[in-house]
Amino acid sequence: MIRVHVTLKGSLAGRLPGGSGAVEVAEPATAASLAAVLGLPHRACVVVVNGQAVRPDVALAEGDRVQFFPQMAGGGSLRGARTTR
Repeated sequence: MIRVHVTLKGSLAGRLPGGSGAVEVAEPATAASLAAVLGLPHRACVVVVNGQAVRPDVALAEGDRVQFFPQMAGGGSLRGARTTR
């Protein structure tokens, strides 16, 4: 198990008391597995780990700070995402 600090934003905040807190998740932990533990619709969320927008399959480490935002509109590049030109 690893412990990460989670902050839920917007409409997701009600799923965790106070909208934030420490959460333990089984290893190997990813943003997607954390979303599942929290009961979040990870496909409809933007995930930020330690200040970087990431894909749901990015591995988490002890002490990471993870934020989940409800997806609105628009986009940008994600760490670990493939781009084509």
